[in-house]
Parts: sequence; C-alpha cells; structure tokens
Amino acid sequence: MKLILSCEHASNVLPQKFAYLKNDQDTVWTTHRAYDPGAFRLFQELLEISDFSFTYKFSRLLIEPNRSLHHPNLFSEYSKSLSKQEKGDLINSYYLRYRNKVEKCISEIIKVGEEVVHISVHSFTPILNGVERKTDIGLLYDPSSKAEKKFAQIWKLNLTKELDIKIRFNYPYLGRADGFTTYLRRKFPNNYIGIELEVNQKMAKRNTFPKALMFEIKNSLKASL
Repeated sequence: MKLILSCEHASNVLPQKFAYLKNDQDTVWTTHRAYDPGAFRLFQELLEISDFSFTYKFSRLLIEPNRSLHHPNLFSEYSKSLSKQEKGDLINSYYLRYRNKVEKCISEIIKVGEEVVHISVHSFTPILNGVERKTDIGLLYDPSSKAEKKFAQIWKLNLTKELDIKIRFNYPYLGRADGFTTYLRRKFPNNYIGIELEVNQKMAKRNTFPKALMFEIKNSLKASL
C-alpha cells in the first residue's frame, strides 16, 4: 500500500504571466476563495509518512485543479474573460500538467500490483453563505466504495482516540461531488482509495493549524494504513 498526498489549493499566488489579474486591494485573494488556508502546512506535516506527494502551486481563482474540465467554475470571474488561447494555456500548462503527474504516479503503482491510498488535503471556511459548518474535520469518500468507507471509518476511529473534536463523513461536501478524487476513482476502479481530508479553517492561525492537531492527524493516518 502506497500513500500519495496531494494539495490542490496550497497557495493564492499567480504565475508571473497572469499576475495582472490580481489586484492587491481586492481582499478576495486572501480568503478561502483563492486558496485553502492551513492546508499546505498540514500537507507538509504529512509528508513524513507519504510515499509520493504533489502540490498545485497557484490560486484556484486562475483555474480550479479540483474540478473537471466541463465544470462551470473551472474558471473564476477573474479568468473567464481570458482569450481562448490563454485558457488553453492554463488547461495544458497548469491544470493538466499537475493532474497528469498525479494520475501517472497512481497508474504506475497499480500496474505493479500495489494499492494506492490518496489523501487530498484541504481546508474549508467555517461559514459559507451565512451558514455555519458544524464540524472540525470532514472525511470525504465514495459511499459505494467498500474500501473507501472502511478506510474512512478506521481513520475516524484513530482520530477520535486522541482528539476531542467533531468528525463527519462526506461533510461539508459530498465525497462523490465533482473533484479530482472522483475523477481518479473512475479512472482506477480497482486498488485506488481516494479520500479528501477537510479541516475547518476556524482552527487555523497565521495560515497553519495547531501543531498538536497536525501531529495527531499524521499519526492517526499512519495507523490507518
């Protein structure tokens, strides 16, 4: 069993050629709409136990690496007005370059008969559209996958041994919603377990989560493999 980590919303930066889209006076670039606060630091904490890791380095407001090419929110209001050529560049040089690397790694592992556990590391805003999200950690998986369901249950059990926090399955998003792990499940129906880890941003300070929390997430994941 090989552990792959990915972080699709690690940063709010833009490539130099698209930097003109970002107005520093526009506060949206410092919010969850531009990236997942705390997610990259948690991803770094988990690297110690991973076999392979991948990070998408640019803001989701340029192109959304965690959505399918047909998704209406693939491009944000900041990038929807780009030319067809510029959008093609974003798809080929950024979106597909990242996703193809992850997919190739998974393919090579499965080809030699090993199983992949892929943890996609995210964080979520505690209040969305005026509604409070009432959980600390969400574990997103496909309920129709026995392997994913079992892994999520074991991980939750290991997490709650040391942490007095609320953990929910398929919340604040559905595990089968449009996303990278959903795409990869279809691509690899066997020997692939894809879990989205969602941590509430209310626990993040200065773009990082408490060390004790990250330590227990890491240890519980390791114990679940």
